[in-house]
Amino acid sequence: MSATAVCRVDNQGRVTLPLEWRRQNGISSGSEVILISGEAGLQIQTPQQSLHEAQQIVARHWNEDRSPVDMLREERQREADAEGSR
Repeated sequence: MSATAVCRVDNQGRVTLPLEWRRQNGISSGSEVILISGEAGLQIQTPQQSLHEAQQIVARHWNEDRSPVDMLREERQREADAEGSR
């Protein structure tokens, strides 16, 4: 679900997030949030949301038949072989 709110930035650069959004996302006074500036504009995420997003990215590339350590070893071995054949 997507929502929009208009907020003002004060003279110290602070923005107050709507109370309902803070409640929905478990943000309280003193909570840390992550600010992301990218092509899509500004994003605000909790550390838990960022972790979940990273886990989803890894899951898309996960191969249950081989461990990530084995995959990295194989990649490094291919690079070493290619370097040795030059």
